[in-house]
Amino acid sequence: MLHLVKYRFVFLAFSLLIIIPGIISLAVFHLKVGIDFAGGSSIQFRPQREFKTTAEVEQYIAPLGLRDPQIIFGDNKALAGDHGEKTVWVRLNTQIDSNVLNSIQTTLKNKYPKINVQPLDVPGADNKTFTLLTLSGFDTAPKTSDIQQLLSKLPNTGTPGLTATPTAQPTAAATPTTAVQVTPTANATPAATPTATSSSAANTPVNVVNITQGTTAQTITILTTSPIQNQGQGDQPRIQAAFLNANGPYLQFTNISSVGGSVAEETTRNAVLAVLAASAFILLYIWFSFRKVARAWRYGTCAIIALLHDVLVVLGVFSILGEIAGIQIDALFLTALLTVVGFSVHDTIVVFDRIRENMQRHTSESFEDVVNASLIQTMTRSLNTSLTVLLTLLALTLFSTIGSSVHTFTLTLLVGIFSGTFSSIFNASMLLVMWEKHELFFAWFNRDKGKQPTNKREREARELARARG
Repeated sequence: MLHLVKYRFVFLAFSLLIIIPGIISLAVFHLKVGIDFAGGSSIQFRPQREFKTTAEVEQYIAPLGLRDPQIIFGDNKALAGDHGEKTVWVRLNTQIDSNVLNSIQTTLKNKYPKINVQPLDVPGADNKTFTLLTLSGFDTAPKTSDIQQLLSKLPNTGTPGLTATPTAQPTAAATPTTAVQVTPTANATPAATPTATSSSAANTPVNVVNITQGTTAQTITILTTSPIQNQGQGDQPRIQAAFLNANGPYLQFTNISSVGGSVAEETTRNAVLAVLAASAFILLYIWFSFRKVARAWRYGTCAIIALLHDVLVVLGVFSILGEIAGIQIDALFLTALLTVVGFSVHDTIVVFDRIRENMQRHTSESFEDVVNASLIQTMTRSLNTSLTVLLTLLALTLFSTIGSSVHTFTLTLLVGIFSGTFSSIFNASMLLVMWEKHELFFAWFNRDKGKQPTNKREREARELARARG
């Protein structure tokens, strides 16, 4: 019969060979965390045309200087019910005021009652701001010629947002009634005539530069640790300008949200507490389940050490991947990590349970032989169970979009379950044997007094008696 236990130091060395580079990477580079843990912003938009790769998006957002951007592709055809034709962008020659906007909305709603008009004042490459209208909510895909005809005659616009600036101030009793004209009360000193033209003075012609119809239902989400303003128009004009100035597409912004630093700190703290709580409950459960076995707490402790091995492997691998490939971790990473913890302990308990059974059957064998026999008996079952899961996860990882939350989730499970399978078979049980034989750091737990037996038969007899309580 294959004797696995005698190679326990080889298995331990292999584990250290995997863990140590990861620990060094964690100490030097740390983990590349996403906005769930570091705080930041999420920008989701629907482009006018489809993007094929993240590199295409990266070249457009480069001027924005976003920190640690993570680009996630999505598709909402089922929600939108179209392939992008129900979204239309209308670019005007200038920035418009509220009067012109109201006129446009009224005109379009007469033909398209459910239409939604989203204005965006975008700074152009020539430092001249223009208004970009995003039209959505059509029952059926509209014709751009119909929209062009409806918007062929638009009223002139004033200067949006410009208020009157008087050259003299009224006395304390004076109360200006509007931003256009200051009307003093009877006790006030008359104010000077405003020098600025208000938005009510319509003197700039407005016309349509072009009308563009969407061609894709694709959605793109950009996660960044940089703060993004989402009040009012916020940073939307700046983002849209970055695309247009590089001959990019128009964008329909669907969601911009932020995660504050306090929320991120709480998420990080809860993640650590979740892993510690899971470890504590696992230790107590195994201790209780093996309470009839001598030194039951050793089984729970060895299971926790194997569990921590898997956690360190996953954290180390993702620290290295974060530095090399820029892979960030999010809240789903924590979910995957806890799943790995459960799967690892599940396999370990199966092996330990067989050891407990064989301890009662093989009364004349040494503890080392009992553990080795138990490993051989359970190995096929453990490997078959793990391989089916690993093959499924491998397929999901290979065919999911790189950088997406699903890809990170399945990759975490793939690495963790592979490590968990190894640690359950080649680490947890080996640690039990090392502890029983007082090898390596377990020698500190040796409380046996007196002269140690030198004869092999005597050592095995004492070991057997000690293992069986």
